[in-house]
Amino acid sequence: MKRSKIFAWMLAVLMVVTLFAGCSKPAPAGETSANAPAKKIKVGLSLPTQREERWVRDKEKMEQVAAEKGIELIVKVADANMQEQITQVESLLTQGIDVLILAPHDAAAAATLVEKANKEGIPVISYDRLITNTDKLDIYLSFDNVKVGELQGKYITEKVSEGNYIIMSGAPTDNNAKLFKAGAMKYIQPLIDAGKIKVIAEQAVENWVPENALKIVEAALSANNNEVDAILAPNDGTAGAAIQALAAQGLAGKVPITGQDAEKAAAKRIMEGTQSMTIFKDTRELGAAAIDIAIQLANGEKVATNGEVDNGKIAVPSVLLEPKIVTKDNLKEVLVDSGYISEADLK
Repeated sequence: MKRSKIFAWMLAVLMVVTLFAGCSKPAPAGETSANAPAKKIKVGLSLPTQREERWVRDKEKMEQVAAEKGIELIVKVADANMQEQITQVESLLTQGIDVLILAPHDAAAAATLVEKANKEGIPVISYDRLITNTDKLDIYLSFDNVKVGELQGKYITEKVSEGNYIIMSGAPTDNNAKLFKAGAMKYIQPLIDAGKIKVIAEQAVENWVPENALKIVEAALSANNNEVDAILAPNDGTAGAAIQALAAQGLAGKVPITGQDAEKAAAKRIMEGTQSMTIFKDTRELGAAAIDIAIQLANGEKVATNGEVDNGKIAVPSVLLEPKIVTKDNLKEVLVDSGYISEADLK
């Protein structure tokens, strides 16, 4: 009789446990088996500036794509100040980001930021500007920047194969500037060596600031009695400044000049005939690719690359997009028809 009572009691306990187990709440869709919400990917973005139109476009595109894909994007802008960028990135690393997209103001100084991110297990995408002197960099995303310079150099030497040249390069702290110049000099240097081109000024433009380019061109014109036949300008901002200096001497439109970035103001100058060309690097493609790669890295997936670029320490796995040359002949087809700028921008 006692054994029957014990058995009945154990059966009652089992029924109660089963009842409560059956009433447990199932995990809602989108949650893990441990009832924890699915983790949203968080990406940190550090940009060097918003002073130039192209960097504004980069930021806008990445924000748009991140929103479309449900990615939390935390954006910081260093305003051409490396110490500010260091502070901002260090802050991003404390905010639980899964990936860091870093466009450095100073390519070499940014290496310490990559090292810090690596220690936190956070992969880094070097965005458009290559971060140098670190073996911890995960991916470099940009355009073929040597090719950019080659397009500029080939164009200007075909326009002017003999004469006085002003050669400007971008900021010394930007590794891309070295690549642009190296590409251009493949075409210019042989003509210098042959005595056909005389370089009357050759200088880097500090921080890419147009006012610095203006001073370089003004000084060169003054020292050479306005006798200049061609100007290698590394981007549209410096080209605009050079054209301002030329205009003051009545030379605007008479001296072939290169550019880069396909800014609206540059496109207008090309149509007016004061700037000869620009290089189109579609930042819509670049920004979208950055978010896609960030998602892949956050998910531990392998990123498909199409090249490697030496950063002084390692050959960095790279995703390199193709730049395009834009002149008056193809500007509407390349820039307007693609929706990058509008017809109204040219007026």
